[in-house]
Amino acid sequence: MVENKLLTGEEVVTEKAGRWRVIRDAATELFAERGFARVSVQEIADSAQTHKTTVLYHFETKEALYSAVLDEALGRIAEVMHEFLASGFEGEGLRERVAYMLDQIHAHLAQHPAHARLLEWELLEVAAPNIYFEHFVESIYLPAVKSLEEAVARGVIQPVDPALFIHDLHVELIGYFCHRSLIERMKPGDAFSTEALIARRNHLLDQIF
Repeated sequence: MVENKLLTGEEVVTEKAGRWRVIRDAATELFAERGFARVSVQEIADSAQTHKTTVLYHFETKEALYSAVLDEALGRIAEVMHEFLASGFEGEGLRERVAYMLDQIHAHLAQHPAHARLLEWELLEVAAPNIYFEHFVESIYLPAVKSLEEAVARGVIQPVDPALFIHDLHVELIGYFCHRSLIERMKPGDAFSTEALIARRNHLLDQIF
């Protein structure tokens, strides 16, 4: 006879959290591949090997699930940039600090290229990507623009247009991890290797130093 074991409260919470992550990760891959509008809740459920009702139990709507996916995709990048902006363009070793920030972002996107594709879709697909603006642009990019303005005024970096530089840096960072096959066709080798990412980082640094 098989004994039915009752789960403890902690085990129930752990199981729910695990299922929540499986659904979110399945949705991430699908949204990154086809965008928000072209993916159904049923397809997410099928990919996560669960039921549509289970998806909607953990996430009340597809929009709520998408918001959770964006939180995960933006979280590490936002954390790295917050750490850098806490000190701003101040002090010794500025180029090295910017290099470290770029290395951290590169490492994250190389490990999670779906996040780069997801962010590409977000700005291509939605006329006014409010979730992205609220989660990232207003809290990270606008303060970064202000910090760049101050750095340019003090002459510690090249005289760039701060808003255009942040935009171009975003496009270059995200685009690199969306266009791996194109890059490797033009520049043979592993575009995500440590050596390639260091060269890429130095290329970006040379734009402002």
